[in-house]
Amino acid sequence: MVYHIHLLNRMTSDDPPLTVHVKSKNDDLKERTVRKDGDFHFKFKPSFWGNTLFYCIFKHGDKTKIFDVFKSGDYKHVKLNCRLHRQRSLYWKVQEDGFYRSCDDEGYVKMYDWRKR
Repeated sequence: MVYHIHLLNRMTSDDPPLTVHVKSKNDDLKERTVRKDGDFHFKFKPSFWGNTLFYCIFKHGDKTKIFDVFKSGDYKHVKLNCRLHRQRSLYWKVQEDGFYRSCDDEGYVKMYDWRKR
């Protein structure tokens, strides 16, 4: 099974820019700038042992937020129709008021607020 993670910048402007830094125990995808309406995405196959975890550091001006964007076992909470696909996607939409998650780029649910540094 292949997972596709999308980090979508839905901020109202690029001033200041949104940066994302995705890491796991074994991988560092480096810090990247995601422009307004942009999508930074990556794909992977989870480990056989079911312990795959990717987290991300989001920065936007004086705000920062760190949280897991994928953790093995979390996918079971998404809608059934999303679990039935062979390639599974998770979308994280970043806005001024927080972070929203979806499995189908529709029906987003707010998961986190921003925090000032």
